[in-house]
Amino acid sequence: FDPVVDGTRYTFDVAGLYNGVFVMKDRQTGSVWTHFDGTVLTGPLAGEGVRLDYLPLIHTRWEDWRAEHPETKVLDWYPEFADRYRLVIPGRQGLGPNFQRSLLGVDERLPENTLVLGVELGESSRAYPLDELGGVPAVLADQLGGAPVVIFTDGNDFALAYSPVVDGETLRFTVEGGRFTAAGSEWDRTGRAVSGPLAGTRLDFVTSFVTEWYGWAAYHPDTTIYQS
Repeated sequence: FDPVVDGTRYTFDVAGLYNGVFVMKDRQTGSVWTHFDGTVLTGPLAGEGVRLDYLPLIHTRWEDWRAEHPETKVLDWYPEFADRYRLVIPGRQGLGPNFQRSLLGVDERLPENTLVLGVELGESSRAYPLDELGGVPAVLADQLGGAPVVIFTDGNDFALAYSPVVDGETLRFTVEGGRFTAAGSEWDRTGRAVSGPLAGTRLDFVTSFVTEWYGWAAYHPDTTIYQS
């Protein structure tokens, strides 16, 4: 998320679990926020309509990220917290008992650890199971809440949603040689045209991120599920 809201930059600590996911407490007001949708659960900011804005989150392999961003910084290892580090494999079957106890309900339409791209647009939401996206670099055109969306996926663990509308025109995207293309331009995973007549143009990000089904369904109980 963007930690700045109405000019205040908030900093956070883990505060516990709620409805299957971690919640966090800000150091400025003591309000408790969910890190799943950026809203305030309790505290001085509750009921004020405050919400953190999503930022696009790219799931990728280190070698690919390093090739694209050779000057990137890496979060260092903190030896004093070594006993808290553990291997986490997203999508692995099973949900810890503390997470299970915190859930307010269970949506059994999909197995709980199914990896999905959750997409939210206005009052509408939809889960796109990664297994349904083909396992190869692809684009998927869809409609959500009456508006067009396009899904970019690399066939692995990455997928994000964007609006395909540029200057009032809905672009038609395809994949050529593993590259996203539309209107004679090549686009990267962040929705930016990197070559061609539209170079420098950036698609509007549609709130979306890869997550496990149980969490998405817990915070979006009315979500639909995409089926190819």
